[in-house]
Amino acid sequence: LNKTTTGNITLQVGAVSSTVNVTEAASTIDTTTAQVQSTFEAAQIVNLPIIENANGLYGALNLSLLSSGVASNGGVGQGVGPSVGGQRPMNNNFTIEGVDNNNKGITGPLVYVPTDATAEFTLLQNQYNAEFGHSTGGQFNTVVKSGTNEIHGSLYEYFQNRKVNAIDQSFQRQGFTSNPRFDQNRLGASFGGPIIHDKLFFFSSYHQ
Repeated sequence: LNKTTTGNITLQVGAVSSTVNVTEAASTIDTTTAQVQSTFEAAQIVNLPIIENANGLYGALNLSLLSSGVASNGGVGQGVGPSVGGQRPMNNNFTIEGVDNNNKGITGPLVYVPTDATAEFTLLQNQYNAEFGHSTGGQFNTVVKSGTNEIHGSLYEYFQNRKVNAIDQSFQRQGFTSNPRFDQNRLGASFGGPIIHDKLFFFSSYHQ
């Protein structure tokens, strides 16, 4: 007790190593804005079943019904499209790559982009930026596919009939045990590629 002892220890210089981990992950909640955004990419747009002309819309625009706060308009109110945030369809705004795509006559989209030609579809709700000040409802923005340095294309068919479609509830309530005859064949094709590598590209699409 009460004794001091000295111990001489020699330390060797070791190797210095460092590890940097880079992880890409979207933030679960963006606390910097009240904007609500739903984005659907090309793979989702092609693989998810889409009913043509549901709510008066075609193609990827129907995916908006998968977002919270979006519901069918029920045929009530002016305009084409779903009800976003409880508002009338006429309060929606439609753009293609940021360019106005509103039909002023019926208050809906003027041009429909074929499903296979859609690269991305985004729906904005709530308090979005001032650049989307056209309407107070949903902001429907569609991005079109473009050409690449490789030649690529597709050939497709959307097929519906009474054999593959489920029985609608409105028919079941009337006592029907099968759907009435319905046949729909919608054909389409797309083709794209380079004109000048890394500089100029082309892309074309046809939808029946």
